[in-house]
Amino acid sequence: MRILLTGANGFLASRLCIALKKHEVMGLTRGQMDFTDGNEVEKKVREISPDIIIHCGAVSDIGTCEKEPELSHKVNVLGTENIAKACGKFGAKLMFCSSDQVYLGHTGTNPHSEEESLCPPHVYGKQKLQAERKCLEFNEDSVILRLSWMYDKETRIGIEHGNLVTNVLQAVQEGKEVRYPVFDFRSITNVWEVAANMEKAFSIPPGIYNFGSENDLCTCDVVRHILKLKNISGINVVENRESFADKHRNLRMDIKKIREFGIDFRSTAEGLKEVL
Repeated sequence: MRILLTGANGFLASRLCIALKKHEVMGLTRGQMDFTDGNEVEKKVREISPDIIIHCGAVSDIGTCEKEPELSHKVNVLGTENIAKACGKFGAKLMFCSSDQVYLGHTGTNPHSEEESLCPPHVYGKQKLQAERKCLEFNEDSVILRLSWMYDKETRIGIEHGNLVTNVLQAVQEGKEVRYPVFDFRSITNVWEVAANMEKAFSIPPGIYNFGSENDLCTCDVVRHILKLKNISGINVVENRESFADKHRNLRMDIKKIREFGIDFRSTAEGLKEVL
């Protein structure tokens, strides 16, 4: 298959280029296709004629979205609309990479399902939710994957600030304080498992799917698990009991829906054991 991949220099997309190498993959950066420009998107999609477009490109830094909401809206919402329109016009299947941040602010402690009504309080979550709706509005055959916090055992593209595993191990190596929240629960997932399952998701019906590991551990305990798996002892993981103390952050995802199509993920603890 011919696959067009946006955000090719990003954390997930850079690895998808490797994982999907048996296909004809065209990974494009913003410099190679500005997807905020509808005419440029249409021209590129016509030229490449992909079977599938995996749209990873986004402004994903939450702080940047809060500070520059107009810029991030142009990229995260209008850019996604342009991709969805081009997919509909030229018959490419759209795989849109959304985020667990759409669940932020939702009450409850259970893992979230795709059917919940949502009202995320922060700009990034709102924009990802708007982008999901644009996909379905302009291309009803879209597959929307809600991704979680992903990690790798190594850094591939310069500095990857969000890579939990390498951040923890680097902090230990440099003698820095290792401090993580105890009131924070997320579906922390091996990025290579996401990449491997992406190909399986090519054949699933259109719709919205949670796409990541199940996890019952708080972030602080996940970090302790990482150190244990690496046989690193004598490190005091400081419990951050201030963050999310008033309202625990729960972004854990229920993956029963995606399992119905034969796609499964290891739990966070199992995935870390496999990697480390």
